[in-house]
Amino acid sequence: MAPRLSIVIASGAGGEFLFKTLGALGDQARDHGAEVIVADRCGAATRERLAAEFPEATVLAPELDHRPSVPELRAIGCDAAAGEIVAVIEEHTRPGPDWVATILENFRADDAAIGGPIVSDDYGRRRDWVVYFCEYSNYMPPWSEGDHYDLNGANIAYRRELVLRHREVLSTGWWEAGLHPLLIADGRFRAVPDMGARHTGPFDYGYYLRQRYLLSRVWGATQRARVPLSKRLVHVVASPIMPFFLLARMGQRVFSKGRLRGRFLSTVPLLVPAVVAYAWGEFLGYLVGAGDALEHVE
Repeated sequence: MAPRLSIVIASGAGGEFLFKTLGALGDQARDHGAEVIVADRCGAATRERLAAEFPEATVLAPELDHRPSVPELRAIGCDAAAGEIVAVIEEHTRPGPDWVATILENFRADDAAIGGPIVSDDYGRRRDWVVYFCEYSNYMPPWSEGDHYDLNGANIAYRRELVLRHREVLSTGWWEAGLHPLLIADGRFRAVPDMGARHTGPFDYGYYLRQRYLLSRVWGATQRARVPLSKRLVHVVASPIMPFFLLARMGQRVFSKGRLRGRFLSTVPLLVPAVVAYAWGEFLGYLVGAGDALEHVE
């Protein structure tokens, strides 16, 4: 009998991240008969450990003529999935103990996608707070239940048949920018507050700055292909003030939530280089495209 839910994880970063995620998924996936699929690009050592510690997971090792990107790995996982619902969770993210049950209980017939907030892991280092505020300030709890278009691709569940209608865009870049505008015509996007997942660390600061640049360059290139030349030129010309705008927007989001304000203020000195890397990556993406950045995003 086919499972109702398949969980897809792109294994792109290596290290302990993936195994923390799988450890949090283990019992609840088994209890609810959910399928777990790992699409891996990290190599034989990772796959051997997966076989030894998580034999119930289906591990895919795509043989391509290039290093597969994270979107490609996710797309490969969706192709192989058997469930009517496909949940995508990032390997840097640890699902809550009722995450699987929450998805199964809340996914409705008219949903295209449901998603939950990204919760901090009470990090002990400011550099890990940099990652959280830069990546997830728009997805911090508390969340209100209901229609919510802006769902994060690190913690989301889709109706698989709808996703595969748009298979041609799945490997091309940022899912939120490429897939979601197409998918919204097929069904509802809903926020489910109890579907929270905890973003984990640790991250080396230099490593994150490079990843932030790469992510932003991919984002800029994705937008470059979608917007008219006039808008691209405006963005390129305005790029010197973009770091100030990004930092202000981040602060507004944190302060509007009524929590972590002191933590945000103490992190500002480390956030400044991060928003500069963010703006520089977007600038190059809008100007000349992604280059090979997508292959190096983890």
